[in-house]
Amino acid sequence: MKNEKIMISSKDIDLNEALKDIDEHITALGLGKKDSLHLRLIAEEILGMMNAMTGDYKAMMWFERNVKEASVNLTARTGSMNIDMKEGLLSVSSSGKNASRKGFMSKIGDIIENGILNFENVMKLEQQYGMGYVGYGAVSEMSADFAMSWSLAQYRNTLSTAKNDDSEAEEAWDELEKSVVASLAKDVTVGVKKDTVEMKALMNLSD
Repeated sequence: MKNEKIMISSKDIDLNEALKDIDEHITALGLGKKDSLHLRLIAEEILGMMNAMTGDYKAMMWFERNVKEASVNLTARTGSMNIDMKEGLLSVSSSGKNASRKGFMSKIGDIIENGILNFENVMKLEQQYGMGYVGYGAVSEMSADFAMSWSLAQYRNTLSTAKNDDSEAEEAWDELEKSVVASLAKDVTVGVKKDTVEMKALMNLSD
């Protein structure tokens, strides 16, 4: 089952109105109370992540379900993200870190922004600020459909292996365990090509 798409824009979004639409669309899926709540929490986290990103965007969000799984889906186009904006955010901090970017969903926002930029520009930021931008991209890969793709399942597997020997991986694993989305979603996939982002959060339904 797939329902109609909800239009979301960074310029004119009313969060209360958007969440009301989200609730109505989730209710239409006919899920149980627990599954509906979990899907709503994932959708709310994705919405918050998009609104925290640097550039403006226009997006469509919709929900799907089958017998065993449900998903939150998002297709967004971003209009104003560029290397100068990203570098400006980093340069205001003596540490080279965007202090507002904390938590797992913020890292996904960074992955999306870096994917909208190109690899050469991301490398420039890495060299200039010595940050972990390429580290996030270490679990990303080229695909036939996207210039960059990323998967929570792959990220989780990578960290589970690395966390015993790497303090940064251990910290990222702890962050992952505290994340609402990571705890509820079976997988989250992100694909970026030019100014278009496609995201899907897949969740197992209760028995």
